[in-house]
Amino acid sequence: MMEEGKTVIIDFVSENCPHCKAIAPTFDELASKFSSDKVEFYVINAEKLDDVSFEVGGIMSYPTFIAFKDGNKMEESTFGAARERLEKFVEKYCLP
Repeated sequence: MMEEGKTVIIDFVSENCPHCKAIAPTFDELASKFSSDKVEFYVINAEKLDDVSFEVGGIMSYPTFIAFKDGNKMEESTFGAARERLEKFVEKYCLP
């Protein structure tokens, strides 16, 4: 998943999180727009896959968005269901 030459955007969610549900359509839309052989998008239920959450430094609030580039963690953001902020976050790592 995290390899040289790839950008990965992960949305860590919780099943009972209203902000996660509200921003999900925007995340899916951006994933459709920017996904390619060099950009991948994932949604991870942080409560069910707590080992993955721990591996990235522990997820404390939901939704949490993390960008990786070339296997390195670039940025972590927790801005709730703010569509414009998610768009800027994704574009920052997906546009040339």
